[in-house]
Amino acid sequence: MTKISTFTTNLGEINFTLHSNENLKFEKCDNRYICITKSFNIEIFEFSDIMEWQSEIAGFEIENSIGWIIRLIKTSNDKSDLKFQCVLSPKSKNVTSEPDTGESLLAVWIENETDVVSIGAEDGEMMRYRAEKNDWMPNRFKKELGYVHSGYFFNKRIEEKSFTELSDFGLKTEIPKLKNGEKFYFHYLVATNKLKKSKDYPDEYDISSNFAVDYPKWTLIKKLNIEE
Repeated sequence: MTKISTFTTNLGEINFTLHSNENLKFEKCDNRYICITKSFNIEIFEFSDIMEWQSEIAGFEIENSIGWIIRLIKTSNDKSDLKFQCVLSPKSKNVTSEPDTGESLLAVWIENETDVVSIGAEDGEMMRYRAEKNDWMPNRFKKELGYVHSGYFFNKRIEEKSFTELSDFGLKTEIPKLKNGEKFYFHYLVATNKLKKSKDYPDEYDISSNFAVDYPKWTLIKKLNIEE
């Protein structure tokens, strides 16, 4: 396991890690992590701008944030297993987590009596949309992603297929078998806030942290001025 970065919250430490069958070492330059292996060029952008973006939206402010954009280019046809994880290690037993997904969003909501942490990423539908556009997602994956119907629509449940999945207190992404030259993008977004009632809906909790982790790829790329 390679620990890429950590982020401390009131609920515990978030570890952003990579598991691989190769011995990987990252070089950090400003806000970028670079790793070149015999099979991949890996580029990771780390940023904390989400908090500033949310402060511009009245009623959806958050306390703190961090995000990672991960871009990979396959540079050979060698087989290589890569699995990324963004997971919180709870500092006490009273910290709980549950799925908190929405349209285009795969997220987990983590809380105790006073604080909340949201960790979010694109869901399978958004990954499929990018595959259809060949937007840092190979076009050949479009049939594997999104909602997969099994059997009769009314008698069978609809399952979503995504390369990013929920795990205990976080998210994990298994990189599929890529061909030489193929590109792959995904991201993890993290937002922290106090657990509090919504100003507009007093019977419900404030969900600003959930909105803060619901940014699509093209918005992140544009806001952060990252070259495609």
